[in-house]
Amino acid sequence: MPMTIDPARSDIDTPAEIRARFPALARRHAGHPVAYFDGPGGTQVPQVVVDAMADYLLHHNANTHWRYPTSEETDRLLAGAREALADLLGATPAEIVFGAT
Repeated sequence: MPMTIDPARSDIDTPAEIRARFPALARRHAGHPVAYFDGPGGTQVPQVVVDAMADYLLHHNANTHWRYPTSEETDRLLAGAREALADLLGATPAEIVFGAT
């Protein structure tokens, strides 16, 4: 069933507003906008994701399961990510694995 959007709703962003959140989509080559054809899992991410990744790498990056603040922060972030993904997929956090198993 196709998703329908009510154009009268004011809380829905326009395509231009959504595109503006993705820095890569502003790129131009020889004066023309660049088209990305690298699939749905492509490399374009919104600025908020870049900011979150930079914050983690600059302020929280650590190995897991140790008794120091950045490690405990990493453990909490991973647990929250597992919970969110489990909720999305109808799974349990224990069923969600990131990286090598």
